[in-house]
Amino acid sequence: MTLGMPDNIPLKDLESAIASFRVSGSSTTPGDSLLPPSWRDEDWKQLFRFTSTRRVMAGDALIRHGEPDRTLYFVLHGDLEVTARSGDGLTMGRVAQVGAGSVLGELAFFDGGPRSAGAWAVDDCEVAAMTLDQYSAFEQSSPALARDLLFALGRILAIRLRRTNAKVGR
Repeated sequence: MTLGMPDNIPLKDLESAIASFRVSGSSTTPGDSLLPPSWRDEDWKQLFRFTSTRRVMAGDALIRHGEPDRTLYFVLHGDLEVTARSGDGLTMGRVAQVGAGSVLGELAFFDGGPRSAGAWAVDDCEVAAMTLDQYSAFEQSSPALARDLLFALGRILAIRLRRTNAKVGR
């Protein structure tokens, strides 16, 4: 890993990605943004040094239900639709649509279980992918930022679970 600018994301794209995470963390947007408190641009750049970018074309899957993948995805550009299997196990239902400034794959990242939902690109997307090995390197490099990231991911999981519970309780 380099200690300079992330070489996997061009500077203008990196600045745009950071701006997306800042906008999604504003008080006018939903509370499931990733924005950890007090992170500066340099902190985001440090995080993205430990990721690799992936392009997902419209209609293609980023995450497939049931796969044993623990990669965490930060949405840099575009929108993805999250789908889950219904009670009959055969049909798919839309759970959410997420865009730039959000994160996907946090459940499997934490528990190592198979993917509980799928995600496909609504339009052409770009994501920053972080494997467990990349997270470990990030944690070694920046322990305080890694802790901030874990708490932010935990907050997102809690918010998403509360939304699901509210839907089930109707």
